[in-house]
Amino acid sequence: MSTFEIGALGAGLACATGVVLFLYRVVLVIWLVLRGERTQGWCAKRRLVSSTSVGHSSRTEFTFAFRTPEGETVEFKDRPGAFGYEEGAPVRVCYDPARPHKRATIAGPDTWGPVYTRILFCVPLGMISFVMLYGMALHLGFISSY
Repeated sequence: MSTFEIGALGAGLACATGVVLFLYRVVLVIWLVLRGERTQGWCAKRRLVSSTSVGHSSRTEFTFAFRTPEGETVEFKDRPGAFGYEEGAPVRVCYDPARPHKRATIAGPDTWGPVYTRILFCVPLGMISFVMLYGMALHLGFISSY
């Protein structure tokens, strides 16, 4: 295999891995909305994060918090969608009582940002992955064209 073929295969597999990870999080968020415990939480932090890797882009990072029935305060990061929240704003939180520090989301009837932002990333990544891997399979003779 040439260097180009190895690079194309690596890019296709990397994109496919990204799609699987994003879709895993989407399924987990939907499971939390349907089966998780619900409680009232709040936006604990809102800060602007600058990216120095490519250009001078920046994005807003949100940290949300809630209290478990035992009185423990749990903080987690989530993507609220297009508009976001101000610090202190109330939000509905869905979480897994067995793992509240690892599995919590603000997704639900009011906010589907944690789901649709990931799906918007999955579509182009999935297309790139499909084109790269299908093209490599055709090129290497694993499948035949009509």
